[in-house]
Amino acid sequence: MKKFTIAALLVLSAAFCFAQVPQPTITSPNTDLYVGYIATSPDYGGLFRDSINGFELAFTKTYRPHLAVVGSAAFSFGNPYSVKEFSGTVGPKVNLLTGRVRPYATAQFGVAVQDSNGMYAGDHHPPQKAGKELTEDGLTYRAGVGTDVQLNSKVYWRVLQWDVQPQPWARHTPFYQNFSSGLGWRF
Repeated sequence: MKKFTIAALLVLSAAFCFAQVPQPTITSPNTDLYVGYIATSPDYGGLFRDSINGFELAFTKTYRPHLAVVGSAAFSFGNPYSVKEFSGTVGPKVNLLTGRVRPYATAQFGVAVQDSNGMYAGDHHPPQKAGKELTEDGLTYRAGVGTDVQLNSKVYWRVLQWDVQPQPWARHTPFYQNFSSGLGWRF
């Protein structure tokens, strides 16, 4: 009877263990697509004084619960100096937590293009006249932090993403501050 009881306990414990099949979770999506509003603020004249508004698209591929790669495209346009800009960047995204609320840090590198009517006229060497159509392009980077909140198994809300980005590019000043918020869909 003792051997039968031990064998029954082993079979029951094995059955219990195999019954615990992992369920898909909402904690670390495999891939996702994000669409959101972005406000870009130059670092002169006060925060949001000459704000440039637009939208951002991002595609993220998660490789580990805490590590992902993100590709982002931001389109901004604004009334001051008739600014139109695009930046496309790629880089790692590190999730600090993997639950329903996921704070993260990111550092991305890529290219950017900006058209304006002399937004940085005084910064050029030789100086350009204000009001002259200028197009600048080159390498750029974005470094920042943010927080995602998973609303259900497919949809998450990017509460806020903040990052800094140097523009005009290759001069490292002035820094733009980007603030972004929107919705993402995982698939």
